Amino acid sequence: MTGAFLRVKRDGKWDNIEVEHLTDEERESILKDDPRLMKWLHVVCKNLVDAEDILKGLVKDGIISKEG
Repeated sequence: MTGAFLRVKRDGKWDNIEVEHLTDEERESILKDDPRLMKWLHVVCKNLVDAEDILKGLVKDGIISKEG
């Protein structure tokens, strides 16, 4: 969704994983001392706002409901 990828080693193989699909532990390990942390956070937040706007529009148009 975000298009913000980080390289992680899983099951002995390196892979490019979108930052929102990393485990909490992977994010903490990779970004704890990384100056890119705020850049990644900005990317994720902007994508969340976009998704929220889309969902609000779908609710407004009666396509989906906020209820259960």
